[in-house]
Amino acid sequence: MKILVTGGSGMLGSAILRMFHQQHELHFIARNTVIAKQLAEQFDVIPHIVDLRDHSAVHAVCQGMDAIIHCAALSSPWGKWQAFYQANVDATKNLVNAANTYQISRFIHISSTSVYFDHQDRWNIRETDAIASYWCNDYAHTKYLSEIEAVKGQSKAIILRPRGIFGPNDRAIIPRVLKAIKNNTLLLPSGRNPVVDLTYVDNVAHAAMLACTQADRLQHGDVFNISNNEPMPIETVLQALCEGLNLKVTLQSLPYGVVSPLLKLSEQIRRHLPHQPEPRLTSYSAGLFNYHQTLDISKAKQTLNYQPLFSIQEGIQQYANWSKNKNL
Repeated sequence: MKILVTGGSGMLGSAILRMFHQQHELHFIARNTVIAKQLAEQFDVIPHIVDLRDHSAVHAVCQGMDAIIHCAALSSPWGKWQAFYQANVDATKNLVNAANTYQISRFIHISSTSVYFDHQDRWNIRETDAIASYWCNDYAHTKYLSEIEAVKGQSKAIILRPRGIFGPNDRAIIPRVLKAIKNNTLLLPSGRNPVVDLTYVDNVAHAAMLACTQADRLQHGDVFNISNNEPMPIETVLQALCEGLNLKVTLQSLPYGVVSPLLKLSEQIRRHLPHQPEPRLTSYSAGLFNYHQTLDISKAKQTLNYQPLFSIQEGIQQYANWSKNKNL
């Protein structure tokens, strides 16, 4: 199958290239020419340097494809609405239009479980459960809008909602945790030690390819929650991560009821000032450390025959190995 992978230089996109280049003719979209060349040589895949906001360029690269796996997104708890909308919604519109033009039969859209998150405990969330009662940030809002765009097309659209992707090339979760460590101490904005789901990146890549290869028998607009199916207390995850990276870190808790209002006030001030970088901790990130959130992935297991290939502990070890080799 001739498959176009967007976000090919990102964590998930590059995992798909690494895992499936021998089974399919993989093309990928990237914006960094150096990384694109490295991936192309390493995995014998075909790079395309394209800005997904460019309607004409997107149409040109999609011609002749059998399927699209849309991984690219602006994923951050901080940023401007316009940037999120262009990267997450407009880009999806362009891909869907191109898929319609060239009658591409399969469109696998990688969304996010942030569409469920509204600063309250939620256990065993199913795909049919309500989405968030309000948007925790612009990323979550635009990811949901991109889902709406994905199902407007004529391609068989399948939506995956993975929870907390981590692994080699992670630029979101683990780097932010490591950045927050000061003087060998990690302050957690909670005393609850909530239970959370995470997903190792190769498991998400596996789920994406299962959806792509089985799309013919799936329903247009099918949504699948994806996780490692190993919910665990967040402090257990953090301790395992620090041990894997040989970091001696003490976890200390701050009262969420005190921290959260201060973070919201700080964000309101920052948004009215020019050129403000992402805060060390956002109210959204603090909420993730305070509220239980687990997924029911029975639909993916039963319909896609999805089973995680790697455990959380194995994923942490893979990340640690990658991190050490990267810094050699």
